[in-house]
Amino acid sequence: MSALLKKSTAVIAAGLLAVAAQSAWASSFSENFEGTALADSGWTTVNRSTTPNSAGVWRLGTAIIDADSNPVVLPYEGSQFAVVSWNSSNSTSSSATLSNWMLSPLITGLNNGDTFSFFTTTTPGSEYPDRLELRLSTSGSSLDVGTTTTSVGVFSTVLLTINPTLAAGGYPETWTQYTATVSGLSGPVDGRVAFRYFVTSGGPNGANSNIIGVDQFSYTSVSAVPEPGTWALMAGGLLGVVALRRRRSE
Repeated sequence: MSALLKKSTAVIAAGLLAVAAQSAWASSFSENFEGTALADSGWTTVNRSTTPNSAGVWRLGTAIIDADSNPVVLPYEGSQFAVVSWNSSNSTSSSATLSNWMLSPLITGLNNGDTFSFFTTTTPGSEYPDRLELRLSTSGSSLDVGTTTTSVGVFSTVLLTINPTLAAGGYPETWTQYTATVSGLSGPVDGRVAFRYFVTSGGPNGANSNIIGVDQFSYTSVSAVPEPGTWALMAGGLLGVVALRRRRSE
């Protein structure tokens, strides 16, 4: 990919607000990023990059396009996905550090064995290495990520890192699924997960950082409690089994 493509890459944002429906389990949820803004579905963005660009936070898009306005990445599913890129920073230096956060809604009752899953990609033939972290906080509703490019605040647990060494070609160039499992907790806690776009020597003039997308995020709790409607359905089914057994015994 040429430098022109990198610096000209754009995101077309569009769509209607629609938070992904809750599953039958009260604590589990999914997010397909079909909305007008991340904040509308409970996500929070924080940009701690060198000379942060207020317009370069995580946002929603319908496509990643090249310098000729041709779409090179479309959503994994649906009409939108979350995206972040080199323009996290306005720095004119070649050594800008990008630390751009997208924090999930509050998750209650996090427990060992819970899983987080998502799909991610960069553009085909990317020459500019990207890196993404998925981090966990067990500090309740706190949104603290610290105040510097290297700080992580309460999000001290790394669940996974994609392309940790910033290797050229190390970030997937087609939609690829990743899954992380929670472990090491002493008991159920409340907290959040966060995507951190963390790239050194990035920005408009850096040797690293291009653009990445995230789609079809899901959280699955192993200890979730069915919603009231689910309990009613289960109870109805059990009564039907009991009634059938009684009839056969008469």
